[in-house]
Amino acid sequence: MAVEFRAGQNAPLAASSVRFTATASTPLDLCALVVDDHLKVASSQDVVFYNQPHTAGVRLDGDAIVVELDGLRAGARVLCAVGAESALPVSTSLADGSGARFAAFRVPPSGGATALLCWELYRHNGYWKLRALGQGYAGGMAEMFTAHGVDVDDEPTPIEQPAPAEVPSLGGASPSFEWLWKIFEDSSRSAAAYLSAFEYAQHRLDDELSAAVADPATRTGPAAEEARAQAHRRCQELQTAAESRHRDDSARLTEELRIVDAALPPSLASWDSPGWHTSPTPGDGIRVGELSAPERGSLRVPLCVPLPLSRPLWIDGDDAASRQVVTALVLRLLAAQPGTRLDLVDPGGAFAELGELTAPVFAGPPVLDVGGVAPKLKGLADSAELEALAASTDCAAPRPRARVLVLTGVPHGYSSDDLVQVLRLVQVAGAQQVSIVIAGSSDTMIDDPAFRVLHKNSQHLPAAPEGHFADPWTGSDWHFTPDVVPPEATAARIVDTLGAC
Repeated sequence: MAVEFRAGQNAPLAASSVRFTATASTPLDLCALVVDDHLKVASSQDVVFYNQPHTAGVRLDGDAIVVELDGLRAGARVLCAVGAESALPVSTSLADGSGARFAAFRVPPSGGATALLCWELYRHNGYWKLRALGQGYAGGMAEMFTAHGVDVDDEPTPIEQPAPAEVPSLGGASPSFEWLWKIFEDSSRSAAAYLSAFEYAQHRLDDELSAAVADPATRTGPAAEEARAQAHRRCQELQTAAESRHRDDSARLTEELRIVDAALPPSLASWDSPGWHTSPTPGDGIRVGELSAPERGSLRVPLCVPLPLSRPLWIDGDDAASRQVVTALVLRLLAAQPGTRLDLVDPGGAFAELGELTAPVFAGPPVLDVGGVAPKLKGLADSAELEALAASTDCAAPRPRARVLVLTGVPHGYSSDDLVQVLRLVQVAGAQQVSIVIAGSSDTMIDDPAFRVLHKNSQHLPAAPEGHFADPWTGSDWHFTPDVVPPEATAARIVDTLGAC
């Protein structure tokens, strides 16, 4: 099975024959550059593409570039790349001589780049390695070739470049969870390309500086100083270009989020969105917070989860920190499906303000003491299982009204059997439109099997801002800030609107 790489990641390369392929939604031009340690070609003969299908150790074979490592000249590296008519995601892979894929890398578009360096094959300490790159060139293949010392006069006419990417129009479509998730993916891939470009520039600088001092006879003097200065200038140029592309991407995505926010259903929109000032429209997800990376710029991307919830949302933190987060989640879950009713189990009485605020949408009296926890949870679990059984035997059976169950202070005030009842609810929660929000301890050492199972099978969110949220596409690091309740007057108005549904 192929290992999925992210930008900048490297690994040992065991295969002696490597087959590079790439696919996208439009035709691609595959090419390879045979370069030295300065990442420069010796001549135009070191480029393999459709007009020049082979050189020593590298050949174009149909829709693939094949690299025979043993056939390369000493000290050579190979850069595998693609060119396209427009900036778009490209899926690439490497396979061995038998055709078995061992590496995959999805290269994101960045700043209108129409040429992408995808992989580097190189020797390190006598062993072959591979590196996923992701470096883009807005000037297309001509700019990429020039950057690596190719005389473009001998190359094909560059592909005409498209206009800068524009913020997409909604075109009458209703933005949803998938729309915001796609913006998050675009943001993640832009971040990965930015980081990869910086690593690539630093890698070149290190190699060029090492080469400048390799020969004792030439490591000092004006020529050596100029060589080092040129290496630093080239590194700075690459990093400046990467910053510019990432800045343009972030500005476009920020504007897209601004336009989309006004049309989102309230459960997904910002608290300032006009959607909160009208009768709520159903949503297919809820916003749980924002992701940012201050070291990469000011872009803030909503983090959302789809509905119905497949797992309980567990807010880790003390009562004081989690109250605002829980309240915000409850308001969004109530707005996602107008008519939803709330069950509040708060045996410690720490969430009294939430109870007062949401009283208009209670499904029944809140549980405010330990003695009421067991009958409440058993009753909810029994009812949900009976409704699930009825739905499985009678397709015409009416769907139950959507509910939100909030459990606070877990596990304090809850017996092991109480937590078992919660697990029963979790089994049928999605099908029976029951969304479960838990505010509780993150102590996994608590000696209760039911607690550990519930804790493990919940989706955890921190009550306080924290970093190190890795996105699911590239593993780029983000800082997570949980969504919090709006000002009291706004929250009360929202609940009044929801209570009238």
